[in-house]
Amino acid sequence: MKIEQLEFLIEVCRAGSINAASKKIFISQQSLNQSLRNLEEELGFTVLNRTKRGVTLTKQGLMVYNAAQAIVARYDQMLDQINASELNHLDTLYGKLNIHLSPMVSISLMPLVYVDYMHTHPKVQVYLQERYQDDIVAEVAQNPGDVGFVLIANSLKYFVDNVPQNVELQLLKSYPIYIAMSPRHPLAHQHNLSLASIADYPFIIYETGGPEGEHALQNVVDLHILLSTNNYNMCRELLNEGNTLIYSFPPYIRRSVFADCVHIPLNLKDITFQLYMVYNKRAGANEKRLMESFSATLQNYL
Repeated sequence: MKIEQLEFLIEVCRAGSINAASKKIFISQQSLNQSLRNLEEELGFTVLNRTKRGVTLTKQGLMVYNAAQAIVARYDQMLDQINASELNHLDTLYGKLNIHLSPMVSISLMPLVYVDYMHTHPKVQVYLQERYQDDIVAEVAQNPGDVGFVLIANSLKYFVDNVPQNVELQLLKSYPIYIAMSPRHPLAHQHNLSLASIADYPFIIYETGGPEGEHALQNVVDLHILLSTNNYNMCRELLNEGNTLIYSFPPYIRRSVFADCVHIPLNLKDITFQLYMVYNKRAGANEKRLMESFSATLQNYL
């Protein structure tokens, strides 16, 4: 699959016919139609209904079209960033960056962010490590060149209160809390969930290390914590059994984490997940540049 095939699909849908689109983008009708048929062959299904009056999208084609718009927009944004970098004659970033991550951030946001960042800054050596929230702060406090990205509920106020003096927290984003479960779960057809409704079911905490059973809502509801782990496959298997719950948030939904599950918002106004960048105030100038550049890339995906 090529970017130009997705661009062709978008142009055809906007123009309403292959003939009209071919004139607009200065390509022969035969070549344009063949490119779209190659795309359909690769996907394994028909994207366009072709008639004498023009084209319409099939049901699956509509999903491809929506995805194509997002992909092409992101591709164009990437080219703009590269061109802007070249025009501004920015110095090439170099060095080593150790990044410590909450598992929920790692599994949902990091795959795309890492690839994007390394494409833009190939001379930077990046090392990613999943850690428990308190361990992230400890690593950053001891190593001025390290940076952390922590996802934590604002109900766990001890976390902010206990940050060492040489460590700074920068709030990047707040997210509503969702609960994920199997489509067979008794709560799966609810539009939103109350604290009381989730208290009757076993809960998984997707986390690494830390006190056993510690979780976002520990101060507001008594949950039965079945397991605390960052083993994705184990969590998925337990969820598929149909009776277990796990925390979720919007990036899970956008990045298809636990894609077989239903993700339902928790009916809470005052408690949210908060994503912080954690850095050492004594970081050097180049280290700060590395941290800020990675944070900027990450924020493109929040």
